[in-house]
Formats: sequence, C-alpha cells, structure tokens
Amino acid sequence: MPTKYNIYKIMANKKSELISKLSLVGLEKIGSKSHENWQMDFYFSSQPDSVDIWWTHIYADYFGETEKPKNRIYFAVLLIHKKDICYAISLGKSHFYLKSFCDLDFGLNLAERIADPGNIKIKNSKFYKSKKNKVVTTYQEGSDMDLDSGESTHYLKAITIDKETWGKIASFGHSVLLNINLKPDELPRLIENLEEKLTEEKLLNIPRVIKIDDKNEIIRLDKLLADKIIQKSEANLQEDTISLSGVDFVFSDQFEYGFYVKGESNNKSEKGELTINNLTNFVKSNKINLKNDLNSIKVKIHNEYGRDRTVPLKEILDFIDEDKRCCLLDGTWYQFNQSYIKFLHEEIDAINFECDEQEVIAPNEDEFNKSKVAQGFINCDKVCRQIDKKYKVEHMDLYKDEILYFVKFGKPQKFNYAIDQASNTIKLLQNSQSEIKIDDQEIKPKTICLWFVLDRKSKLDKLSQINSLIFHMKLLEWKRLARNAGYNPKIIISYKSSSDC
Repeated sequence: MPTKYNIYKIMANKKSELISKLSLVGLEKIGSKSHENWQMDFYFSSQPDSVDIWWTHIYADYFGETEKPKNRIYFAVLLIHKKDICYAISLGKSHFYLKSFCDLDFGLNLAERIADPGNIKIKNSKFYKSKKNKVVTTYQEGSDMDLDSGESTHYLKAITIDKETWGKIASFGHSVLLNINLKPDELPRLIENLEEKLTEEKLLNIPRVIKIDDKNEIIRLDKLLADKIIQKSEANLQEDTISLSGVDFVFSDQFEYGFYVKGESNNKSEKGELTINNLTNFVKSNKINLKNDLNSIKVKIHNEYGRDRTVPLKEILDFIDEDKRCCLLDGTWYQFNQSYIKFLHEEIDAINFECDEQEVIAPNEDEFNKSKVAQGFINCDKVCRQIDKKYKVEHMDLYKDEILYFVKFGKPQKFNYAIDQASNTIKLLQNSQSEIKIDDQEIKPKTICLWFVLDRKSKLDKLSQINSLIFHMKLLEWKRLARNAGYNPKIIISYKSSSDC
C-alpha cells in the first residue's frame, strides 16, 4: 500500500541549527539506522504539551465535576543525511519547524521536472499589485497550467511523469508530498533519485519567485523596507487568510495582534488590529531604531479559541522593491524568476498597442484634453459622478466612437494612477453601480483605452520596454479586468515634443 512522505530538503549549513530547534520544541532522538553512507535519525515528541480544547470552555456547565480534557498532539521528524546532503520527513505538525531550515525552492524546482505539464490538478498563486492576494485554482482532468496577470505560483498538485518512481499524484510547495510504494528504510534511494532529478532539464517553466541568499542584499532590502514603513509608503501589513507551510495550507480566523521586541519584555503594544499605523506608533512610542531592530520585532497573534502564536514582523509584511525586482513573502526575500518576467513581457506585448506619430505640444493633461475636442473627442476631464451619495468618481478623460480614454503624462509611476482610474470605472460599469452620460445621453463603451504621453528620448517598439515591474503588474491586472468585463483593452503611446525623439 502506498505511503505518504512529506519531504523537505534541508539547507546543509542549517542541519545543526535544525537539530537544536527540534530539541527545543520537545523532540528527542529515539532511534537511528545506517544505510550505506546515509544516516537516518528519528526524532519524536515523547512528551507533547497538553493543549486546551476551545469548546470545553463554551460547554463548561455540562462537564460539571468532570475535569475538562486536553489534547496531546504527537509529532516527529525523520532526518536522512550524509556529509553534504540533508532531507527531512515531516510527521504531524513538525512542518511548522522545518520551514525555517529548508530550501524553500525545492518543491517547485522538482515540480518543473517531474510534474506532467498537461495534467495539473491544483494551483495556489500569489498576486502582486492586484486586488487578489492568494488564490487556489482547481483544474479538470487533462488540463495545462494557465497563468494570470501578476501571478507567482507557490503550490502545485499534479500527476507525475512516472508513477512507478514518484507515485501517481504529487504536491509541490516548500516541500514535496509523494504517495509511493516505499518503506522508510528505502528512502535514501529515493533521496538519491531526487538529487539526480534536480540536475536535469525542466519540463515545465513555472513563473515564481526565487529565494535570495546574498546576505548583503538582504541587509539592503531590510533597510529599504524599514524606510518604507517609517514613511508609511508601499509596505503593507497583512495576515494571510491562506498561508503555505510545506505542502499544508494554514487557514486563519479573526485574531487580535500585538507587537513586541524580542528580549525586551517592557516593549509591548496593546492588542488591536494589524495596521501600519499601529506598527509605526509602536515603533515611535518605544523609540525603536527600525533599521537596526527590524528583525527583532515580533507579532503576537492572539487566538481566542486556541494557543497564541508568535511570528516575526517580516513574515506578515507585503512589499516589492521595484528596482531589483525583489519581493518579501512570508518573511523571506525573493527575486522574481526569469519565467515570471518573460510571462509578464509576453502578456504586455500582446495588448493592442498603437504609437501616435504626432508629437504632443500641450504642456499638460488639461491642455491636451482640450486640444482633442477639435478632432471630435468629447472632453470629460474633471467631470465626476457621485456614487451612493458619498463617492465622487472621474469616469474618464476623453470619449469618442465608443471608446473611453484615460490620459496621463509623465513616467510609469504616474501611469499607475490612470490604470487605477480605468479599473475603477470598469468595476462600476460591470457591477451596474453607475452609468455614464454625456449631454444626458447614456453611452455604451466597447473599448477602454489608456493613453500615455511619455517624456523620453527613445521611442518604444513594444510596451515591455517601459522598465517598471509594478507598472507591468498593474497593466496586466487592468487587461484581465477589462476583458472579463467584456471590453477591449487598448493602449496609445504619444511623445512630448520636448523629448527630442
């Protein structure tokens, strides 16, 4: 009968640190075996903590004099290692501890080599600069993996290319879950097969992020992140409703949060919501040097119905470094891989793109919009509609021939505002929350057009030559939104006459 093995590849230089951690959380080595040049050590929680059962407090009256029970949850780790290679088999909740010491790219690196590209079952992805955050997608039998705008894959479940070696179906995340006909004593042979497979050519290119190991780069990114938090710009705090630990999904409920500094019992905040404001208030009130102490700040997650838990602050921060194409995910710095960048560029360059050969003389957007009236455009700039008696929304800048135009001068950072404006209008129209009228006549647009006026010397051959990762992500999200709502997405590029093209 097949056996499930949840396999982690442990970083060789972290093996000793992992063993110390296993001891610290109550695991002790109770047995060992040798197989050729491999050592197999079994660590077991012989005395696990007793944990309160939340519902016993709610139904306490029914227990009377009976002592309320507690759960004892056993867990274990099988460590398989030799001089320069170390793997771990996770049993029970030990995946929570292994995650900090493993090669986080291992699972998807293996997926690119043993997953059948035409038989994907489940995919979990993170979306950047999108209203979506993390999405789980299921596929019908015999499906390829489809990709969406701004998407980085974090988890995959798929039929394998060789069921005799890898089992019929495998799951890939930080670890790999295989269901195979092997006894535990035969695992060293499987590990050798894994090591060999990881050196082979890829069958599947997965757009995703790759862990950064350069210590100097991590220090630079930490300092950049600290600056952004202090400035309350770009960095976002969020506790994910779905997070990944190995190949296990962890779902969170509604919690309260508190901040504190590791080793300093006096530096604690009150319980409250998880917001940048609460974080910066905590930093200021305790006179914390965030650049020096970023990695010392912890977040305590208060759970009304179970044991509280603590995570590093960075683990619940969401941030992208535009210049180096890096991002923070689950407390670890990553860089977008080439497959991700290639996918972005291909999708952007597939957008209907038109280059206006006539140079723009108008000094700003207002004058530009006014100048277009003579060409039959209707100038709708600064004309806002009130929604629900609370919100004022500027639907568009120009209108002509069933096309809504959103105009923006400048650089990619400014273009993002036009993309957001266009996206909001699409959502309002799609949800029937608003209608657009010109001279009391309702219009029915068919195309949504972004009109960018660039101030640059060289002209573009394709949109991906605009060098901005966040701009690319937002543009693809807009493209997806427009098409799903039934509109044609279009982009026009013009150049200011001062750009000396």
